[in-house]
Amino acid sequence: MMDHANWMPRIAHSICIGCGECIALCPTGALGQREGKANLIAPSLCTYCAACESVCPVNAIELPYLVVLVNSSHREES
Repeated sequence: MMDHANWMPRIAHSICIGCGECIALCPTGALGQREGKANLIAPSLCTYCAACESVCPVNAIELPYLVVLVNSSHREES
């Protein structure tokens, strides 16, 4: 079973400068500020749009991705 917490945006609080750009850009309101740093305050609202990752000026946010390779020779023919 996959732990969905592993697939949420990760914010490096040691790097975050608290500029709020990610919070302002988040279309769902999943991000907020706590103790002057960006935080994922509503994980259930996150749609994984990656806007926060791309706008962060110090690269404090990363979204982990799972790459799945499909071997086409094992696919069933219709």
